[in-house]
Amino acid sequence: MGCYSNQIIIMSDYPTLLSFDTREVPSLPSEMVGDTHDGCGYTHSAPREWTDGEVEFVRDLKGQGYSITEIAAATGRTETSISIKLKRLGKTNEKYNDSHRAEKYEANAEFFNIVKPKTILDAYCGTERWWLNNAHGCAVVSNDNNNELPATYNLPAEKLVAKLYSEDLAFDLIDLDPFGSAYDCFDLSLRMAKKAIIVTFGEMGHKRWKRLDFVRSHYGIDTLSDFTTERLIDEFRRIGHRHHKDPVPIIVKEWPRISRVYFELRPMKVTEQWKTINNK
Repeated sequence: MGCYSNQIIIMSDYPTLLSFDTREVPSLPSEMVGDTHDGCGYTHSAPREWTDGEVEFVRDLKGQGYSITEIAAATGRTETSISIKLKRLGKTNEKYNDSHRAEKYEANAEFFNIVKPKTILDAYCGTERWWLNNAHGCAVVSNDNNNELPATYNLPAEKLVAKLYSEDLAFDLIDLDPFGSAYDCFDLSLRMAKKAIIVTFGEMGHKRWKRLDFVRSHYGIDTLSDFTTERLIDEFRRIGHRHHKDPVPIIVKEWPRISRVYFELRPMKVTEQWKTINNK
């Protein structure tokens, strides 16, 4: 399920950190393809129904930063069709977010009082820019890939964290709150975060459609029974341990299609593995 039809090499703007990245564009799984109907005289082509699975598939690709051209190629639709669909989904997405937005913001405030950060990186600030508007007394760096949104930066999040890391910057708190996955930001964000990091695991939306392609390649998850928030947390903590930091989950929120975890970063104790043997 989910074979790969395209492979795109993206040259990094920061070759000292990432010389290049290979991005595979997944094809729409056959079970998500809708029925095709006659055009009824109004169109020159035979329109294809949008299935719930295909809608979720398009949401995921967009959230992971794929372009309209790439999504069109992955689904076998025109760029115009994809653009129109995403515009409509953008309106309905606001209603979807309403179900958990208030609870998320309450958790943000609770965690803020625990961590008491002075500097914050909001890598996916969105239209709300919650940290900028609510973290009073803090220096907040905001970012959103949408050039139309006012933010400190308008970059893909993975490029932003590479840029900031190359400038030797660090933040007390980093918030990774994408629509899709923030996996590509994990490593450098863990290096830059000093006190805490928040991660929204949009990958959980794949479970609804029994998609394992992404979590298999990124998290080593091979079965739906193993596809849990706890398993994603374990992988994130494993990455943190590489940098001698232990991301301890303090608040865990689970909603339909996403999980959001608030991690406090604690130093790991490095123990000596080998005893010194005195020469006789």
